[in-house]
Amino acid sequence: MIQRLILFALLISSYSALSAQSVSHYEDPYYSPFERHVYKPGTGFHTSVRQYRMDELNAIINTDSVLYDGLRVPDGHLNFWKRIFHDDLLKLDKGDINIVVNPIFAFEAGRENDEGLNTWKNTRGLFIKGNIGKHLYFYTDFMENQAVVPNYINEFAQKTSMMPGEGQRKDFGTNGHDYAQATGYIGFNFVKYFNFQLGNGKHFIGDGHRSLLLSDGAFSYPYVKLTADFWNIKYMIMWNKMLEYDQFKADRDYRFDGKYGVHQYLDWNVNKRLSIGLYANVVYAEQDTTGHRGFDMHYLNPFGFFRPVEYNLGSPDNVTMGLNTRYIAADWLTLYSQFVLGEFKFDEVFGGNQWWANKHGFQLGARTFDLFGIDKLDLQLEYNQVRPYTYSHYTSIYSYSHLNQPMAHVLGANFREGLAILKYRKNRWLFKAELMATQYGDDYGDGVSWGKDVMKPNTQRPYDYGHTIGQGLETNVYNADVNISFLINPRNMFNIVAGARIRKLENDNESMDTQHVYFGVRTSLKSLYYNF
Repeated sequence: MIQRLILFALLISSYSALSAQSVSHYEDPYYSPFERHVYKPGTGFHTSVRQYRMDELNAIINTDSVLYDGLRVPDGHLNFWKRIFHDDLLKLDKGDINIVVNPIFAFEAGRENDEGLNTWKNTRGLFIKGNIGKHLYFYTDFMENQAVVPNYINEFAQKTSMMPGEGQRKDFGTNGHDYAQATGYIGFNFVKYFNFQLGNGKHFIGDGHRSLLLSDGAFSYPYVKLTADFWNIKYMIMWNKMLEYDQFKADRDYRFDGKYGVHQYLDWNVNKRLSIGLYANVVYAEQDTTGHRGFDMHYLNPFGFFRPVEYNLGSPDNVTMGLNTRYIAADWLTLYSQFVLGEFKFDEVFGGNQWWANKHGFQLGARTFDLFGIDKLDLQLEYNQVRPYTYSHYTSIYSYSHLNQPMAHVLGANFREGLAILKYRKNRWLFKAELMATQYGDDYGDGVSWGKDVMKPNTQRPYDYGHTIGQGLETNVYNADVNISFLINPRNMFNIVAGARIRKLENDNESMDTQHVYFGVRTSLKSLYYNF
């Protein structure tokens, strides 16, 4: 059925007279060049649906001017070496065919002082993007990586067999990791208000640094996405494939178990300042107890409501719903929030007995721009909390996860978190300071689930009532990162960086300190989160 949907979109797009437009490849939240421009009253921009489309950005700003704001660019023809430092490395512009090629790289070295470990990272890759004709646009990239990482990231990699956000890893040398990833998509604009995209990648719904609905913290996944823009509304539906990592299959000739996700999001710009978004997703196993289910046609309807469909199927599917709001209070201040709901039973929610299936969480945040009247001094404050067992299900194949990582918040569930991110840019210089403090309840390792790990079946809970945030092995984490970078080429965010990260984890079973200093030459395009 997905193949038929793709064919349908291709046929329609062949009759379209619209010009194809690419999607912004600037995914790194710390180096996003357009972020401060879309949060302005009256733009009508749907800020909570990322990645951003370039045609929508160009409708409110001159993206080239924003990229080179405050930078001196050489006049006249750029030779090969000047392109490395100022423009796209390779460029083809032949009327209705436009293609650019740029390198992706990260050559970093550092020192983790607590364990006396020399760290390094070696990333090589490239991306190609462009449009062919009036209807087709595309993007593809590939990255090959080897790295020795700080202690807490190494612990995560050994425990999950994944690098954070970058997929499955294997041993490299004594302390190293070897991993790779490739993403890409092909897209079409058709009719007048619709956009179709087929690809392998990540998506993000929300206005915060984190998302409790759909985040880009996990590994890339294959997807089919349909978007409609009309009046003050943007509607998105996406069908995607996720995988359940099984360590017992990792060294054998077996595919990992698969599951499907369907995601709906409707964002309404109520007026020039207020936006309200409604979200729903369903996760179901590719193979159920009947032996084989495959893609379920009941979820193909792009305008159906998942909960009634799931209920009438008599299925065990995992449905999550949510709300996203944004209010642009002033040119310099935006307030935002999210609410996520896994299950709702009125008597239990208001009964005060702290039922295990009271699955919900919320986010409150604020973005400020040009703080204290200082140009390009930006501050973001955010608070997140999620109750135990949110996103989990009675078996891991139905959990809201992909390759051992949550599809929403990187911490999973059963946590409280506060974030502060300060950024200041002056011409090519960028200063960033970030502080994260969180408290969560971890498992003791005895087979009982206290609700943080969304992959663990919630049937392993210790009891039905009395569940609170932080239950289990109470763990406190403080994570601070400060760095300064010099931007060389804004086309691929080529920069030189030096910084330090200090992290401390404490609970009754262990205490882990991280004191990591680092230096690197890199391109900052991808969304990679090490603040956990």
